[in-house]
Amino acid sequence: MIFAMLFVSCASLPRGPVIMDNNVRFSLYAPQAKSVSIAGTFNQWDPHRDQLKDHGRRRLWSIQLPLPAGRYEYLFIIDAEQWMPDPDAPGSDDGMGGINSVLVVP
Repeated sequence: MIFAMLFVSCASLPRGPVIMDNNVRFSLYAPQAKSVSIAGTFNQWDPHRDQLKDHGRRRLWSIQLPLPAGRYEYLFIIDAEQWMPDPDAPGSDDGMGGINSVLVVP
């Protein structure tokens, strides 16, 4: 029964980046994470600049960033060491054997 409750709560979580007016909300469900940040072309790939917050201790980490129109590549950083693409966003070859997440703000 616990598994079913976890599955239902995960299924109802927002997926991928959401564009709202002049902001973009990035979200990541990371139940084991102690910290999550985001780095990308919008912050010069600085892994310390934009820390996501865990709202309500559901382990749904999120942040809103003001981003003008453009194409951005980014990755999430879990516990200051594991860089990972957004599982709910398209990806692009980073030219070094990895994948970056891609967001286009119209």
